[in-house]
Amino acid sequence: MPITYENFRGETYFLHSKKTKKGNTTYFFSKKSEGAADINDIPEGYEIYEEPNGKVYLRKKLKKLIRDDEIRIIKAGMEQHCEIKDFKIDMKKDIVYIYTVMDSFANLESTFMPFNVAALDKYKSYQTELRFILVDKDERFFEVERTSYLGTEEEWMFLDGSDDLEGLVKEYVQHLGKESFFDLM
Repeated sequence: MPITYENFRGETYFLHSKKTKKGNTTYFFSKKSEGAADINDIPEGYEIYEEPNGKVYLRKKLKKLIRDDEIRIIKAGMEQHCEIKDFKIDMKKDIVYIYTVMDSFANLESTFMPFNVAALDKYKSYQTELRFILVDKDERFFEVERTSYLGTEEEWMFLDGSDDLEGLVKEYVQHLGKESFFDLM
């Protein structure tokens, strides 16, 4: 029986494997069930990872540099101090990205009352505009950066740094989704 994973959009991904030119086995997820690997367990040292926009991968487990209590601080700060309630938190090594919904269909609810707006949730798109970077793992010093819209590629603009993560979160997440975000420098 192949290993499957359903992402937030309701799409089912199937785990596949293939041999590389060197004879090693590589794993990947695909929406195609044909040719899916007959594997009972996720290979040791790997984990299923879903990107904020729903793409699914099998990746090597990441070394956890950001502590669970720090993630809780960021999540609680978003819930308390930010007007945007549809968000995702994603971690990559020493960086915590906050993704907010880019395309929401919530505003259609008043226009099309009988229409099932919740069914459109699977078409949401998320983007990141704010991130927290762990700069010093001993002192737990974080920097906060926001997306810069000056170039054509994704660029980040330094805003602040502190060993008070809760203070950084409170100060900056409140600007997400507001005009004041563009005044942050």
